[in-house]
Amino acid sequence: MMSMFLEKVSTWMTSMVAAAAHVGPAIRWRRRHSARQVSPKCPGALRVLFLHRDLPFHGGVPRCLLYLARASDRLRLEFHVASFEEPSQAMVEAFGSLHIEPRCIGDKGYLSPAQRLGWLVEERSIDIVVATTFKAYLCAKWATRGRNVGVVFWVHAIRGTLQGPFRPAITRFLSKDDPMMFVSQAVRDAHYPSGHRAPGEVIYNGVEDVAGDPQYRPYGQEMRQSVGLPARGLVLTYIAEFIPWKDHATLISAMHELSRRNVDVQLLLIGQGRGMDSARRLAAAGPAESRIHFLGARSDVRQLLGLADIYVHPGRAEGFGLAVVEAMLAKCAVVAAREGAMVELIESGRTGLLFEAGKPHQFADAIVELANDPERARQMGIAARAACIERFDIDHFADGVSKFLEECFPSAVRRRRDETQLPQRVAEIQPAEVER
Repeated sequence: MMSMFLEKVSTWMTSMVAAAAHVGPAIRWRRRHSARQVSPKCPGALRVLFLHRDLPFHGGVPRCLLYLARASDRLRLEFHVASFEEPSQAMVEAFGSLHIEPRCIGDKGYLSPAQRLGWLVEERSIDIVVATTFKAYLCAKWATRGRNVGVVFWVHAIRGTLQGPFRPAITRFLSKDDPMMFVSQAVRDAHYPSGHRAPGEVIYNGVEDVAGDPQYRPYGQEMRQSVGLPARGLVLTYIAEFIPWKDHATLISAMHELSRRNVDVQLLLIGQGRGMDSARRLAAAGPAESRIHFLGARSDVRQLLGLADIYVHPGRAEGFGLAVVEAMLAKCAVVAAREGAMVELIESGRTGLLFEAGKPHQFADAIVELANDPERARQMGIAARAACIERFDIDHFADGVSKFLEECFPSAVRRRRDETQLPQRVAEIQPAEVER
């Protein structure tokens, strides 16, 4: 009896294991084939998922993704976005207004986010995953294995993205056949892998021009008191996270130098970060303490640019400089460190001035030069706006990204076009079959 019972149990367990072995493939088949229906939103368009670390409303890369989503031709690119960390509510609402739902895949290690990304790729029938960070790229490579899905590495920064003893070698090994996009020539020069076989193109970010939009009307002089500014005096503005390579130390040292020279100048520092306390201590250690105003993170940065006479950017190894372009669009002359993408954004002497990075005295000299010639600063601001409108138009940006993806993945383009033509072919064939 016992032997018969054990035999039945063994047979039952074998059957269950065999059935379970078919469940996984069946579920995957169901997901894949149900998801491969033509999208009601963008029939025939490439389905592209952009994956970033986080989606705060005022982050540089998230804002560029939002601009791209707004400007993309829906007949060419169906936009999807995901992040490792929960997106901010403001960003959820901003993407939601475009009928795009940001998804969070979690940030615990690498395997779990990669698995969730794989499910998302199948659920939404994604053609291409565009990864904007090293972790995003590794997860994208894992999630798309065995699937007919392309991967693009979109590099936004000089520092951090591919630094360290192993990241460059890993990227060089994995990305040989993956297209790469770079937000500036400086970023490409820093990170384009040797021996890379796939295209690697510089596509400058688009930046939305908000001039004339009542929602972003620049603040007038009556708002100076509300942010701690006196009624008169030159106003410098810097929008940046308090991290070492943004180099607030050089800017604050330059402010102390300007104070010693009796230059009437005020500084607005907008942003937050782990280095804010040390910046406050540095500001308190010199004569310009009362002239340096820490405003923290603000939701009205575009309006605050209306109070700025000069936009300053001491940051080193900047990959693009979204805030710099926004300031230039607001007709601010810019004084920036001669490093990274700043040499590409600014024509020194025409749209701004460049100084040697880490040199507070040179920084102060450039500020004095413009303070003594306000008309020249005004003309620089006008030229800066004109240059940015031409180079960083969001429609041109979206077209450039779409064109690059289409050229790199022609088979995906053909597949999507065939999907839109299939219903028409079926409709043409059916009447003929009925007549027979």
